[in-house]
Amino acid sequence: MNQQHEIEAVINTWNKSLDAGDIEAMVSTCHADVVTVNERQAVTIGTQAIRDKYIPRIEAADITSGYDIEDLQFFGDVAVVSGRFYGTLKMRDTGEIREPAGRLVLVYQRDAEGAWKMVLDIDNNGPA
Repeated sequence: MNQQHEIEAVINTWNKSLDAGDIEAMVSTCHADVVTVNERQAVTIGTQAIRDKYIPRIEAADITSGYDIEDLQFFGDVAVVSGRFYGTLKMRDTGEIREPAGRLVLVYQRDAEGAWKMVLDIDNNGPA
């Protein structure tokens, strides 16, 4: 598998795990000290912050998610991915359908075992 396919696979693991409500599979794609910079939220660091952010979302909604890679650059053992995210959330308590979408930059780094792990997640919501 080439590097691009490896990055696509790790992003797909994140999305499929989010859709299935499997927080530990999501976290498995992240570096222990992953930095998350989401629009209108404080910067967070670490996999526990990923759990703290996504468990309430998983509990509140049925989720489908997707991502289109627009650019992928490799710098040795670092990959920088930019593109668009989109999805649907069907709120369990109201049945309301929400459709989050926006731009996203992800940075991955190979770990000691050669696996790509997310080290940075930056997003902004709204029209792209």
